[in-house]
Amino acid sequence: MRKINKELADLHANFLQYYRQNLGDKFESLEPIRKKYLFFFFKWTIIFCFVTAFIIYLLKVDFFPRKLWNSDLGGYLLCFYIAIIGGTLAYPFVSYKEDTKRLVMDKILAFFGEFTYSMDSTIKDEALKPSGLLKKYNRHYPDDFFSGTYHGVKMQVSNEKLTMTVETNKATYEKTVFKGVIIVLDMNKSFSGQTVVCSDLGIFNLLKRRPEYEIDLKKKKMEKVVLEDSKFEKYFETFSDNQVEARYVLTTAFMERILKVKELFHGNKIEFSFFNNQLLILIPTSKDMFETTSLFYTTARYGKMREVVNQFYSIFAIIDLLNLNKRIGM
Repeated sequence: MRKINKELADLHANFLQYYRQNLGDKFESLEPIRKKYLFFFFKWTIIFCFVTAFIIYLLKVDFFPRKLWNSDLGGYLLCFYIAIIGGTLAYPFVSYKEDTKRLVMDKILAFFGEFTYSMDSTIKDEALKPSGLLKKYNRHYPDDFFSGTYHGVKMQVSNEKLTMTVETNKATYEKTVFKGVIIVLDMNKSFSGQTVVCSDLGIFNLLKRRPEYEIDLKKKKMEKVVLEDSKFEKYFETFSDNQVEARYVLTTAFMERILKVKELFHGNKIEFSFFNNQLLILIPTSKDMFETTSLFYTTARYGKMREVVNQFYSIFAIIDLLNLNKRIGM
């Protein structure tokens, strides 16, 4: 961990110089935009406070028929009013976030390598659904997506939410299947099978759904792989449809590197799937990643930028730690 801290300190020193030369003026140009959106937020907050207080007063003096508010129509009107408030007050946050990322994200990524950035793209279903790591989903909510090459390894990174529409007798709602960072890395090894490394749930392992994937319209379940590294087994459960290949991929050296990746993310749940000559990594998080600004703080405040550099370092360090630009196990 000491090595990681040293690397991160050096990265911040280099990035700060890059920031001053290439990004300082762009963040300065965002300040008038931030103030405009902040004024919009406070203006409508005050307006809705007065309107809400007035509506409550009218209800108290029985201005509206009581049976109206005790009916379904009254409930619908209340929900509609709350939706208007939520949508209006969310607008400046969403718009400022989008304006900021369109202006600065390409420049930030250029510091790390040649990458393309988008707020509308996601990891394709062909790379997700066969992974054996996810439950069924039918909708993507994109946030950040970038792809390119880092130290000779092709990669895609997406910060997104996956949901499943659930229908019951009473209502239809969306259930969150996954929210966080998805990483797809090209491997220098061809896989004839598939190996999945899941988080160990301890005493709840019996409740875990055994990973499976679909091939030729048939579901194929993977078998548990027992590995010799007791520390690795403490944190992860491994499944594969090819026991020999699983042990070839998960050498002692490679398992040690995966444990370092877990340590890099401060013990957060992290899962891996090796298939189709790629490594897919899931990092669930409720944190809003890659946010370089805040509506409530001046753009001259570097603290948010420092946090984003930490997040990018964590992503790119996976390639360095796993030595994916070299042969597996070496």
